[in-house]
Amino acid sequence: MPDERKNDRYALRRDAAGWTCYVIWTGEPAQVGGVAQTGLSEDDARHIAQLLNTQSRMGDSSMRKG
Repeated sequence: MPDERKNDRYALRRDAAGWTCYVIWTGEPAQVGGVAQTGLSEDDARHIAQLLNTQSRMGDSSMRKG
């Protein structure tokens, strides 16, 4: 596993309607603009997780809950 993946905050899993991008530490769906990232295509879920993990590694807290 690449070193940066050891610190990932977001991952994806199957859900009833497709795929969910979720917060690894809580199991809750990731929120982007107040919208839960559920029911996505696998490609979209992977893309969202990649973007959020990149932002998280750079210290961007804009996606964190209140």
